[in-house]
Amino acid sequence: MKYTETLKNIHRSLDRLGDLPVFSATVNRIQQISASEESDAMALAMAIMKDTGLSAKLIKLANSPVYKRGQGDITVVSRAVVLLGFNQIKNISLTLKLIESFHDENPDLDVPGMMMRQFLSANMAKELALKSRKTVDPEEAYMAALLFGLGEIMVACTLPEQYRKMLRLKERGDKKWPRIQAEVLGMSFSELGRELAAGWGYPKQILNTMAPVDLAHIDEKSNLLATLPTLSHGLVQQLYGQDQNNEQPYDKVVDVVSLVGDIPFDDVGEITLQCFQRVAKVSRNYGLKARSLIPDYAETGNVAKDDMVRQLSFLAHNEVELEEVEQTESIEDKSSPTAAESKRNSKQLRYLNQLTELIAADGKIHEVFKLVVEAIGECGQFDRSMLCLLSKSNTHLSVKIIEGDELDPLQTYFERDKSGKADDLFFKVLAKQVTLLVNDLDEDGWDKRLPPNFVKQVGCQGFVLIPLTMGKRVIGMLYADRLKGRGPVSEEDFNTFNQFSTQTRLALMYADSKARQTA
Repeated sequence: MKYTETLKNIHRSLDRLGDLPVFSATVNRIQQISASEESDAMALAMAIMKDTGLSAKLIKLANSPVYKRGQGDITVVSRAVVLLGFNQIKNISLTLKLIESFHDENPDLDVPGMMMRQFLSANMAKELALKSRKTVDPEEAYMAALLFGLGEIMVACTLPEQYRKMLRLKERGDKKWPRIQAEVLGMSFSELGRELAAGWGYPKQILNTMAPVDLAHIDEKSNLLATLPTLSHGLVQQLYGQDQNNEQPYDKVVDVVSLVGDIPFDDVGEITLQCFQRVAKVSRNYGLKARSLIPDYAETGNVAKDDMVRQLSFLAHNEVELEEVEQTESIEDKSSPTAAESKRNSKQLRYLNQLTELIAADGKIHEVFKLVVEAIGECGQFDRSMLCLLSKSNTHLSVKIIEGDELDPLQTYFERDKSGKADDLFFKVLAKQVTLLVNDLDEDGWDKRLPPNFVKQVGCQGFVLIPLTMGKRVIGMLYADRLKGRGPVSEEDFNTFNQFSTQTRLALMYADSKARQTA
């Protein structure tokens, strides 16, 4: 299967599933606030509080023994941010949303177990970074390791039949795991994960750490942040008997961790035990079950590995027994959709089907653009939707397709040259290839942070824009907004916008691939 076909099938599945909560407006806001040097704890707290489910889970976690520091009960998100720290709250929030995204619809594939092991790997990467004598941001190491296995988890969730086929080929034992990935998917899990993460706006520094590193090429001079995701993931896979290449014994992996991190060998094992215990204790609050952590205990002849697995198995079984005694349940009520929501979902599905058929039939890219702009306006609560194209010199924006109410002010503003002044903000956003979501100009000081001319002329209450790329070049952007006084951009609006922008990026990817084949 070609990689373009794999991506196409994944996006079709995401459209059917309604995309994933981790790539929602909440996560987008958290990422933007975290990346801004001007943001503070209150700005992060306000972003989190707009997601009631996330807020409730975060408060529960902040009051758990693992995170609580004896300052009395934490009852508000802002206090949790201050007491636990900006970066830790950010990573807890993103982890909660990531775990929320993947469901156990195919029990035989053990997606919860995959997520649990990825969660354990992330905690190990963070603790190894803290223990190392090298200077590495532990929270950055955590997020890099958490996303490291994204590609495999995504395939298991969205392409279960292909993943089962891969597992059968693996069980036969005549082909190595990387070769199976290439033959079935047309790409490796790591390449797929980076492709998806890039499309969802994760920074390049994180994307670079999602590529596996050959242990044979790691030494004491290697970049610790770049190698930690591979190393922590490798340790976890070893302990669960899922090391796919079987090229390095457990002791060798620990030796490499010790070498590159400048950490004593015995300390690596101690960190593993501590992280395992912590993850087991907080797993329920994250929506995971400790039972997924139980490794298969079998003698392998590797004394260090067998001893570690024995201890982990005991700790996991002990935590499972505590769960059963306490009979703790964490189930959120999900209300059934209203008639209006059902009608909206039906309309959205029709547009998605039209786009899929148009892309599959090699429709002209202009036709795709036109249908996407129309769909965003029809399926969301946006008042205006627009496509702008960027000149090859990256110095001029042109409005090509625009729909909705009060269009003249919007078109007049975005039909512009790069000037070296405040209005160049949008050129900078395109250059950085990041999604910009402003739910409400009246909140978080956005009316002061955005170009004065934009605020005055465009007259919007909130907006979202996503850069569009073809190959390596930014070619323009999709934009949608709500007019002043008509309410902010909601979570549902952003999800609608994001679904159709994903279809646009997919169409551009196909167009670029076709152009390169005929060149």
